[in-house]
Parts: sequence; structure tokens; C-alpha cells
Amino acid sequence: MPANDRRDDENEDSNVTVFNASIAQKDGATSRTRSSREKKEEQAQNWLRKVIPSLLHPYMELLRESESLRIAPTLKVDERCSCIRAHELKLVIVRFDSSLTVPCCTDSTPVATQLLRSGLFPCAPYCPTLAVDVRMLDFVARLYLRIAPNHTAWCSALEDFLGAQGYRLIGTDPLRRRFSNALQWFISLQHMTTKYVKDHVTKVGRRESQEYTQDDPGNETDRADIQSRPARTNSAVANRYSREDQSTTPTLSTSALSGVPRASGYLRSRCPLCFGGTTNPNTPTVLVCVDACFTQKHNDQHGKDPRRVHPDTFFIPPEKVKEMEDLVESIRQSGEKKRRKQQDNDEDDNDDFMEPGMNIPKSALDGCNTSFTASDEGRSKSRAKGYDERALAGMFCPHGNSLFMVTMTSLGEKQHYILVLLQALFEQIPTKWTVGFLYDVACQLKRSCLKWGFLSSYIDRIVWGVSVFHAYGHQWPCQLIYHPRKCKGFGFCDGETCERCWHALSRLIAYTRVAGYYVRLYTLDAQLNFNNQQALLNAGKWLQRKLQLCIQRHQNTQQEFNEAGISLEVAREQWKLQVTLQTKPLPTQRKNAAKKAVEETLRLQKAVEVLKLRRKDLEDVLTSSSSSTYQQAMAVDDLEKAKESLQKAQEKLGRHERSLGIQERTQVKKLTKSPFLTKRMNARALKMRLWERLRARKFELDRLERSFRKQHSVHSEQQLNEHTRDSIRRREPGISAIATKYNKLCDEMATLIRQKKAPKFAVAPKKIERDTLFDLDVDEDIWQDVGLDEEDAGPPPPWLCDEKVRKAIRAMLELDRCEEEMSRIRINRRALQEWFVDEWEVLKNVVVNTSNQGMSYLLELRRRYLLKLCIMWERPLSQVSQGCSGHWGPSMEELAEARVEEMTSAVEDLDINVFEVDFEEGMDANLITELDTIDVVDGFRGVIDD
Repeated sequence: MPANDRRDDENEDSNVTVFNASIAQKDGATSRTRSSREKKEEQAQNWLRKVIPSLLHPYMELLRESESLRIAPTLKVDERCSCIRAHELKLVIVRFDSSLTVPCCTDSTPVATQLLRSGLFPCAPYCPTLAVDVRMLDFVARLYLRIAPNHTAWCSALEDFLGAQGYRLIGTDPLRRRFSNALQWFISLQHMTTKYVKDHVTKVGRRESQEYTQDDPGNETDRADIQSRPARTNSAVANRYSREDQSTTPTLSTSALSGVPRASGYLRSRCPLCFGGTTNPNTPTVLVCVDACFTQKHNDQHGKDPRRVHPDTFFIPPEKVKEMEDLVESIRQSGEKKRRKQQDNDEDDNDDFMEPGMNIPKSALDGCNTSFTASDEGRSKSRAKGYDERALAGMFCPHGNSLFMVTMTSLGEKQHYILVLLQALFEQIPTKWTVGFLYDVACQLKRSCLKWGFLSSYIDRIVWGVSVFHAYGHQWPCQLIYHPRKCKGFGFCDGETCERCWHALSRLIAYTRVAGYYVRLYTLDAQLNFNNQQALLNAGKWLQRKLQLCIQRHQNTQQEFNEAGISLEVAREQWKLQVTLQTKPLPTQRKNAAKKAVEETLRLQKAVEVLKLRRKDLEDVLTSSSSSTYQQAMAVDDLEKAKESLQKAQEKLGRHERSLGIQERTQVKKLTKSPFLTKRMNARALKMRLWERLRARKFELDRLERSFRKQHSVHSEQQLNEHTRDSIRRREPGISAIATKYNKLCDEMATLIRQKKAPKFAVAPKKIERDTLFDLDVDEDIWQDVGLDEEDAGPPPPWLCDEKVRKAIRAMLELDRCEEEMSRIRINRRALQEWFVDEWEVLKNVVVNTSNQGMSYLLELRRRYLLKLCIMWERPLSQVSQGCSGHWGPSMEELAEARVEEMTSAVEDLDINVFEVDFEEGMDANLITELDTIDVVDGFRGVIDD
């Protein structure tokens, strides 16, 4: 085997001789020395603009002839050219099995094309020194979708493997760079081929489905042009796929079967369950959740690698993000002066009130704003230096599919990132569709939209909700309105799909942090597309599992509601009253100031009493015969200090009492005479303190609860988690002590009520259950102010004092969510079928109108993929098919053939006659929820159930 001796980085695996006349023309040319970055940029442009587009059809032919690379491709190169300018190119070939020498001439066919026809892919567009077997590249590409990419480890193992077979590779790094380059552009070729086929299906199939070709004299010409398109020169294809901005805005379309407006093709491809249908009677029509991930950073490399954008990217173009940012800033700056003037005029009017369009008072919104970092755009959630991209923000559907992504460059979670995601969604759905939107601080985002006029064209079509994980940090009035378990239309959607999707991307954190700028985005796009494909394969199981859980919860909740013995009408009426009363504005700031003055008066009175007791004790020491001389001497000095402190306290108390108004004096007199009112005030103060401690504890658990799904974590991560857990445990005794004091006050208040020493209609507050104190469930008594209101306005309503009514309200809300969830599951099932039927009919039209063999083969692969989806959904959807049509598109013969192929190729033994749909009955609901989360993550990774 001859070795290459012309280049330092050449290998000795095998040699390929290539006669390239076009390169010889450049031998005599002289040019300035270019930098490494300029060379990389030029090479990337050659790949994108010239070589990759020219390889689309050869690659499709290769897939057809090798049956998707199952058969080893044969060597197909041109004959040796006899022209004067031809010269040799020697290439090293990396294959699983053998080596070969290839003579070729680029006067007729480019080098890359000849290599690809032989099942090889070059490391460079024109003068490659290494070519890799496409089967190996395809294997590595699929592997890197399931593990973190590691070119160094793979190439080191490959060198060791080849060395064990006697192939010696020359150089300090003979394989890694060239292999990585070949892999990178081979993946681009795969994705661009997929995009090319998808565009062909869209233009040809949907054109025929929408009957644009009927009775039109020019249709025959158009059809001939469509059929002959694969045979055209590659210049048109190159111009089509080499544009700088490959991100175009998808447009709305109509159903090929019914003509009803529907979501764009982009959204239908992202999630057929949400966007595949044409009608949805539910409100909201679709559900989405948005979140930011600040672990997905990118190191600032003081420059960017050559531009390379995924043909099916999820990322909104930076230009649109910048446009939204400028719009937000301009609106806020123009309205800031008016706002300051209004604040000056209303400086004395500090009453709590309902802001226009909001359903909760301003005081509750201000409390939510101070609880979250995400609501404060100026607060940093990322280290300031060393990064050019500090986070990712994404929009996801409840089924685990990614819809849109944006990269965040700001330190904080600024609102314009979330606004541009919403804008992108509304631009691609019909105008009559509504959106259920779950976000950590949805209340603050809605407040900003109403205040500044953001998304004014879409604001009426948004149903706002707060994700379940962050609901505990919101004020109780906010939870009543925006918690998805209490808000109509959300079913059991919790908004935590974002966390599951971020977890599925967590293995890429280290790689994407140090990768090139565009390499990072391309890798994330590829992974997100793969995750969506896995979610689509598991769509049937997802619907089946959700329906089973929903039915089980409905049965259990219905039993609880029946045990309460309250009618549904009464429960709904009491719930409405509860929401109305607990979301009303708080007393004015002047009343709050009076309340503080009363509390200060009581504190000063208590201090005076303590000082009087201190003075009396010291006087007793002086007059007692049993006191020693030393004690009496010390008492003399202390008595003088105590009298001085008492005099100052009495003077301060007198000044404070004289400053009180009539109302405050009356209140002080009532509190002084009523031990119940005093205890109630103390209990309310303890409960407010307990709220803050529990919320702070929950925020500390944020890191642990977000990472509980991790199967493997490094030692440092485990140490950090253990440290956080220990710190939280050390604080638990203090929280428990506060709860014990609160419960003691509750018992004392209940005793005073029984002794009739409390005001009329007074209600003792409910004690806090120690067992569930740290759960922070939305319906726990810790969040209720039962018996702690300062105003006695008559008998307490049933929702406040009747435990049966309270239990019925909780069960009613749960039943409502069950009904919504089951309805949405069936709608998703019909949307999935509508999407499949439409895709099948379009594909049939494309197959009839396509003559190119390479394209026809890829369309056949698409047909097999759709049949596989249908077979995988068949059994799980058997329970969800009530009232649905049995027509999916394929004939019975096609389904039977696909069913046999799928079953015979499966590793596991499938029993057709036995299918238990009640396998989750009797199991713990929390356990099922955890298993559901694990299954979603495994679905992203391509893990097959045992």
C-alpha cells in the first residue's frame, strides 16, 4: 500500500488517485496569504453554494441503489482523462473493511460527486486528502443524536481500531480534523436532501391535491417542468439552497381535503397532534408553554465560524428578535414620561386597585413581581463575562415537541424574547384560533402587554396561565386566576414540558458551550428535530397513557365529590364567590399605615410593661434582706438605667398615642380589651412569616427538583445537590417551630370562641398540617386566610368555614380539568388522523407525478415511514378511537404488509391477541406521573420500551 508523501496530514489507510484538470488552472496563480479564518469561510461557502447542492441527486441515487446503505456501494468513477492539465489527487480512504484507488477526471464530473457515487464522502470540496465511507458517517451521525458529540474520542478509537489491523496513520493528528469536516458536511447533505424532498412534496403533491391543475392550459407545461426538475443542472438548486438567510416565514394554508384554514406547514410538521387538525371547538385551541434555560450558554470566541444554518431550523432569525427588542424599547421610552407625570399626580393616592384588563389587584401583581427573577429584566441570571450567548428560550407544546427557539444575549430574561415567540406562533395559525399560554410569570407579561400595548393584535386570543412548578411563588389571588388547575381550558397541562425538553438537551451543554457559533445552533437544531421525531413515534402511547390516567383521576375525584354531599351548582356558586372576594383590592395604603401605627402602639405598650416589671424586680432586690451586698450594688446601677429607659419609653408611647386618630385609638382600645383580636393579629403575622420562609425554601429546592430526572451526574454536581439539600434541612426546624407557634395560637383562638370571648361571627383559623407543610400544594390550608381577616362582616360564607363545601370545590375543579383533558385528547387523536390522511394523499399525488428514480426512492421511504407510524399508533389508539373514522389512507393490503414487516423485524415478542389497556389501574398516581416523565425523556433519546 503506497503512502502519501506530499502532505503532512495524510494517512496510509489507502490511496485514491484523482486527475483534476480544473485545479491545474490555479497552479500558476499567485495570491496574498490568507488567514485561517478566511480559508475556512471560503471552504464553507464552496460546500454550501456549489458542492452540497451538486451532491443532492447523486446522494439520492446512492440511497436507491444501496437500499439506504444496506448494500456496500460499488466503485463508480470516470475514466482517466488524457487532457494536458490533468493532475493527480491522492486521497486516504477510511472504511470499515477495505481500501481502494480511484482514478477520475473532473472535466466531466466533480471529484466529490464521483466519490459519493462510490459510497465515499470527501473531507474537502475540491482537493480532498481523505474520504470516509458514508455508512460510517451515517452511523456516527445517528450516534451523536443519542450521546454528546465527541470527535476526539471517536477518531482516537478509530485510529486504534485501524492500527490493530496494521494500518498506520501518519501525523500528530492525522484523522480528527478531516474526519470531523467530512462528518459535518455529510450531515448537512443529509438535512439538505430531506429539505429538498420536503419542498418537492409541498410543491408537487399539494399543488395536485388543491386541484390547481384542472382545466388550465398551462398545466401540462408546469407538470412537465416538475417531472423534469431533478434532471436540470445544479445551478438552480445551488441558488435555492445557498442563500444567506435560509429561514423563511411559513405561511398559512388550507386543508387539501376540506379547504378549511389551518396552521402553517411548519407547525403541522412540528406537532401534528396540536396543529394537524382543521377544527378545534375547545378554548383555547392550542396549548403552548415557554421557558428559558440559562445553562445553554456559549463561550465568546471573539468571532464566528463560517455561517451554516440548518435547512429546517427552529431558531427565529436574529433580525426579527432585534426588531422586537427595538419595538419594545421604543414603546417603553415614549411612554415613560407620561408614566412619570401620572405617578407625580397620583403620589398621594396609594389605594390598591384593579389595573385595566387585569383580574387581580395591583398589590398581588407587585408581590408576584418581587418573587421571581424572570419578571425583573434587569436582574442577572447569568455570569456577565465570557459568553456571547447566555441562554436559550423556547416554545413547546404539551406533547414534548419543540416549536420555536431564540438565543438570548441579555443577562436577564427580557420580555421581548417571549414576545417574539408568541408573535411567531400567531403569524402561523388561523385568526380564529386561541392560544393557552403557560409561562413562569405570565401575570407580569400580560400586565406589560396591556400596559404598553405589546401584541395588541393577538392579546384577545391569549388565555394566560402560570406553569405549575412556579405557581407556589405567586400570590394567592394570582393562583386563583392563573393556576392551570383552576383556570378553564388547560386540562392537566402543567407547563413543565419545557423542563423535560431542556433535560433532553442537557448532554449537549458542554459540547455546545465550546463549539463554534453556527455549529452550536446547527447541533441544537438537529437534536430538536430528532426529539420531535421520537415524540411523533410515541404519539399513540402518549395519548393512551394520558387517557388512562385521566379516567382514573376522574373516577377517584368523582367519588370524593359524592362524599362531600354538595351539589354541583352550589359548589360552582361558592367557587365564584371565593374568587370574587379573594381577588378584590386590598385596603388602602392609608389604612395599612393606620394598621402599622396600631401595631407600633401595641409594641410600645408591651415594651413599657416589660420595663415596669424590670423596675419592680430591681426594687425588690434592693428591699430584700436576702440579697447580697454585691447584688444590691449591681441593682442600684441597673435600677437607674431601667428608670431612665422606662421614662423614655413612656414619653415615646405618649407621643405616639397623641398622634393617633380616633379610629386608631378605638382599635387600640379594642385590641387591648380583646385577647382574641390580639392573638389573631399575631397569628396573621406568623403566617405571613411562614409564607416567606416556605417560598424561600421552595426556591432553594429549584435546583434539586429540576435535576431529579438526571440518570448520571458528575461528582461535583452531586456534591452541590447534597450541600443544597443539607442547607434546606437545617432550616426545616425553624419553619416547623413557626408552624407550631401558629397552631398553638389557633387552638387558643378556638378556645376563646367556645368561651364566647371572641367577636361575633369570628372563625378560628385552620391549623397547619405538619405532614404536608413542605408540599406547598396549591390547595393546602397554608395559603388560605380563613379566620384571619380583620373585618367582621357577618357570618362567614360556606366556602370559608364549611369543610364539605371546600372539599366539593376542589373536587369540582379537578372534575372540570378531567373533562377538558379527555376532550383535548380526543381532539388530538382526530387531528393526528387528519394530518396522516392529508400526508398520505399528498404523497400519493407526488409519487404519480415524479419520474426521477432517486426522488422516487426517497418518496418510497417516506411511504414506508408513514406506514410504520400508522402501525405503531394502531394498538395504542384503539381506546381513543371512539367516534373517529377508521380511514387512515393506506389500503388494507398495505397496512397488512407493513404490519407483518414491523412485527417480524421487532426484537420483542408481541402478542396480538392480548393487549391490556387497564395496566395502570390500582397504581399510585404519583408513580405513574414519574414514569410518564421518564418515558418522555427516553422517547427523546430513542430508548425503546422493554
